[in-house]
Amino acid sequence: MTTERRQTPRLRSLLGARARYNQKRTTLDCVVRNISDGGALIVVPDTVLLPADFELEITQRQRCYHAHVRWRTGTRIGVSFEAEDLAEGVAASETDVAMRLRMAERDNARMKSRIEQLTEAG
Repeated sequence: MTTERRQTPRLRSLLGARARYNQKRTTLDCVVRNISDGGALIVVPDTVLLPADFELEITQRQRCYHAHVRWRTGTRIGVSFEAEDLAEGVAASETDVAMRLRMAERDNARMKSRIEQLTEAG
């Protein structure tokens, strides 16, 4: 029986993700099998050499974490997230939501304008 050493429990998941490193010039697609506020278990397609520190982008969560490799076993890699990600996560996601809202409002205004043009021409 193994002893749970994590501070927060992990939730099982099946999320597509991308590991970015080498100043974001190199990416590697992976799968997040479980995740918590403090870390995750990722699975990479092959036993690749991933650096000890990298960015983990999870598109479905619209988040990017600074990850640190804690352990590896074949294609499975356990990572922890830097504490600053946890504090900045709320502010970053709020900023992202505000930016996406502005873009949606701009697109909506363009569509309304185009609809007016089409109804006047017809």
